[in-house]
Amino acid sequence: MFDYAGCIHFHSAYSYDARVPLPEILKAATQTGLQFAVLTDHFRLDARLNNEEGYHDGMLLIVGEEISPRYNHYVALGIEKPVVAWKAEANAQRLIDEVNAQGGFGFISHPDHAGAPLIGGRAYPWIQWSVRGYAGMGIWDLMSDWNAALSSPWSTLSACLRPAHVLKGPSPKTLARWDELTQKDHCVAIGEIDNHAHTRSFFGFKRTIFPFEFAFRTIRTHVLLEKPLLHDAKLDERTLLAALRQGQSYVSLDLWNDPRGFSFTVYDEKNKALPGGTLMRNGQTLLEAKLPGPGKIHLIRDGRLVKEEVRRTALQWDVDLPGVYRI
Repeated sequence: MFDYAGCIHFHSAYSYDARVPLPEILKAATQTGLQFAVLTDHFRLDARLNNEEGYHDGMLLIVGEEISPRYNHYVALGIEKPVVAWKAEANAQRLIDEVNAQGGFGFISHPDHAGAPLIGGRAYPWIQWSVRGYAGMGIWDLMSDWNAALSSPWSTLSACLRPAHVLKGPSPKTLARWDELTQKDHCVAIGEIDNHAHTRSFFGFKRTIFPFEFAFRTIRTHVLLEKPLLHDAKLDERTLLAALRQGQSYVSLDLWNDPRGFSFTVYDEKNKALPGGTLMRNGQTLLEAKLPGPGKIHLIRDGRLVKEEVRRTALQWDVDLPGVYRI
């Protein structure tokens, strides 16, 4: 498999609440080793209109949109024109339907966003769970995870001084929600950073939360392809978006270790399924996950732990029951 690392959901100066020009962001993306990046300015596709979409020093910029009313933020990809919503928009299904009508698809963004009440940060959760037609959801968001640490003056100081060390990973609440949704329909996962590079004042000290040079090295979504990209911007964008829509990917924190080498496959004598895929069991069927180094591996079936390996580089499981499996 060919592993391509990217960051999804961030904002440039084209957004009303961000200030960093896109060329500076692209420079940070290439310096941090990203292979693709998905820009999602609020209600805008200006970067595409200005012919900034495409390859930049080997890094592919894909332009999407964050549809962001008061609640129910939605990351839309593969669309030709922005989908507009008032701040008081209450019909999340309309937004999903408009994206689909353009031939695009989208992800529920930071679904359990709780804000940071101590510093006046507002919460932006997803609150309409009766909707249909979305491709998946964000299971881990840099800003949401970091905001969760701002619960006291001391924890806020620690989060500012050592931001990566307060990250806890996808919240159990969000993972449980994802497991529940996968029982109803195909629902894939992405990682998000939701970065704006805001400058904030904490106890009289100003700090940028977060410079893109840092944010791009944190939560990434890796796409797994059976053939390499062609370095043709249009074709490669279609390939990456199709893989993201299918869920042929995984989410990781890349700051300290390179996760490439991870794989997750289910196969029998004739067929195999990759992440995001399905397999109709035909005789003995084996599930196998591999890590690039020793770690703790949990195999989850329909939301329940069925096997654990500690300080191992691989996990194998004879599949004898139907279900939705994840690592």
